[in-house]
Amino acid sequence: YQKMILTRNKEDIRLFLNGNLQFSSIDEYRYHESLVHIPFSMSLKRDSVLILGGGDGLVVREVLKYPDIKTVTLVDIDPEITHLAKTHAQLKHLNQNSLADPRVTIHHLDAMRFLAENKATYDQIILDLPDPNNVSLARLYSQEFYRLVKQRLNKTGIMTTQATSPFFAKQTFWCIVNTLKSAGFQTVKPFHINVPSFGEWGFILATNSRILPSNLTVPTRYLDPEIIDQAFYFSKDLQSDNQEASYLDDPNVLGFYLNEWKYWN
Repeated sequence: YQKMILTRNKEDIRLFLNGNLQFSSIDEYRYHESLVHIPFSMSLKRDSVLILGGGDGLVVREVLKYPDIKTVTLVDIDPEITHLAKTHAQLKHLNQNSLADPRVTIHHLDAMRFLAENKATYDQIILDLPDPNNVSLARLYSQEFYRLVKQRLNKTGIMTTQATSPFFAKQTFWCIVNTLKSAGFQTVKPFHINVPSFGEWGFILATNSRILPSNLTVPTRYLDPEIIDQAFYFSKDLQSDNQEASYLDDPNVLGFYLNEWKYWN
């Protein structure tokens, strides 16, 4: 499905998919801790977890820090990326061999197809998908896709997605926020942190119920209660008046993304 390149420079291991950086081992923990522990620290329950994307096993590594996790379902369209994550010595070391954990089940399917065909519901859904840089990926940032995600959430469940950079791609980021709101979630809360390899990076959590105050209970390298509180504050230069949402037949997110990132690539 994609061209994979794994590089190493001294202690820095990097994975590129189709020329786009997926992570640097120097700072990937900032991204993955934020994607997992910020929503998990605000949740009532996390017995069952669905991860869409994340075939490198790094999200799974963070999820498995919680002793109450019973099942983790990982859906990644490309079997080669999960094979690499399970067999390459340096990647296995980085992801702590998380994909071999007996609680983890892996499916190699398109994320939208999986949601449409599988009726199970989950306490947590994590979207670690590539940026919406083509028509196929823009489907996974549409109102229709998020409605499927909403249907697969338990009553008190939380879904969280990476959402590109609110600095480099401000209109794209707020388009994704608007799309989640249009999908009918009761609460939609964007947040952001700094990942040196990527710059300022955005995430969004959404739920059908209320969000609890954060209570971080697992060991982390980056996150602490103060950083979590600050993550939900957006300075004036990160805010936008964009009111557009994105749809399968009108993928506004793709237009915003291509227009904004062309200045930085």
